[in-house]
Amino acid sequence: MRGKRELISDLCAATGATWLLEHIPHRPVLMVLNYHRIGDKDATEYDPGLFSCTAQEFDWQIGYLKSRFRMATLDEVTGLLSGADRLTEPRVLITFDDGYIDNFQLAYPILHRHGVQGVFFLPTSFAGTGRIPWWDEIAYIVKHARRTRFRLEYPQPQDFDLEAEGIARSLMYILRLYKQPAMRAPGRFVEQLEQACDSSRPGAGTQRCFLDWNEAREMQQGGMAFGSHTHNHEILSKLPADGQLRELTLSREILEKELGRPIDTLAYPVGARDTFSAETINALRQAKYRAAFSFYTGFNPATSIAPFDIRRCGVDQQSRQRLRLQTALGSRAGNLWF
Repeated sequence: MRGKRELISDLCAATGATWLLEHIPHRPVLMVLNYHRIGDKDATEYDPGLFSCTAQEFDWQIGYLKSRFRMATLDEVTGLLSGADRLTEPRVLITFDDGYIDNFQLAYPILHRHGVQGVFFLPTSFAGTGRIPWWDEIAYIVKHARRTRFRLEYPQPQDFDLEAEGIARSLMYILRLYKQPAMRAPGRFVEQLEQACDSSRPGAGTQRCFLDWNEAREMQQGGMAFGSHTHNHEILSKLPADGQLRELTLSREILEKELGRPIDTLAYPVGARDTFSAETINALRQAKYRAAFSFYTGFNPATSIAPFDIRRCGVDQQSRQRLRLQTALGSRAGNLWF
């Protein structure tokens, strides 16, 4: 069933409203679009919500964006922050979080062919490993559940019915439970979920999930850029100050050693407003980062780009009509993501 936003997007495309928005004067705004995985969301045993689009759709999206907007690089964005550059028109920056291997296999060739830079934020402990991160562990447990009705007590009581709600919706709520600030014992949560679902998390994968350093270096040579996503993909606001600084410093040191160039930008893991704080920003400054990207939607008008809260919008399986409307509205209103 198509959602309300998709139906509105279809209507705007059919009536010519989207075309009109695309052709009226735009404001100077930095639009940062964020992706995670490229590929078939129905073919994974892990979290399908990480798949932003198929390779075919990504190819269309990059081609469309390049035809309508000036595509930015990471150096240009940091230049805007330092005052070395000035935003006089809409620009679009493409970013990826987590560094899954499909970023190298599928996204990179498309970006390279279009001559567009992607910025890849890596959790350095994941690089080149078959490690299964917590969100994929949770998805695997739920997808293999032997019980379809169960109750979780921690971090707060909540009942689930996989048959009534569907796996995708139930998984969304379970992941939301994990991410909330009250959830301070991740191991306890996953063990509880295993018991409630009567299923187990996957064993250490024999298949590599994340791109390795040789692949990252090849991408860098091909024009791509890299930043930190911490070392262990920890939600920074849940760590003490010294733990935050350790995550930021270690990740930066590893990235600079492996890639042979300075790294001074970060994307906050999860990226919601409550996943970073003034304490986090202080740790970023101590670790000599120049900028950090959040992920709770919105664009960045020229007059209000916050160096440690550069807002990004997720691309999440939307239709071509909706992407057109979103970027047309965003470049006109300056901060809207429909």
